[in-house]
Amino acid sequence: MSLEPIRQVWGDERRSTKVTDAIKEIYPDWVFYGTPPFFFTDYHVQRRRDNGRENYIGDLEIKWLNQPASMPAKFPFQKLQKIIIAPPYNDNAQHRICFRFNDGLLLIPAIVLGGIAPEFTTRHDTGERDLNVIFSAEDYDQYWIEKVVND
Repeated sequence: MSLEPIRQVWGDERRSTKVTDAIKEIYPDWVFYGTPPFFFTDYHVQRRRDNGRENYIGDLEIKWLNQPASMPAKFPFQKLQKIIIAPPYNDNAQHRICFRFNDGLLLIPAIVLGGIAPEFTTRHDTGERDLNVIFSAEDYDQYWIEKVVND
């Protein structure tokens, strides 16, 4: 078994910016503040009020998938646990995960995915077993955004 350091993939920040730009078109009052490298979410999200003040509305994790929403999606269970157990410190806030599919975005509260039983999967590149939640975006159409974000 070979070990390697935690790494960020080239283009992650560029892709995240494309996704947040698309979300800003839907929610123009949302402001995204990047988190430190290797933090368990990508952004802290604030809602800007008309008077210029901002209120925290939760964190956002972005997962870039190169597949259509009709295919099953998976998300690392360990990361989901971290997101769910980190309290948003505000009754009106919730942490979200935005899945970028080839044909749109799924902006879903993390707690919703917390009800899915995790499954072991095997990584095709290393053969390692991972614990993931696997779901169909079509089952969560109330969180679907008809917005295509290209690379």
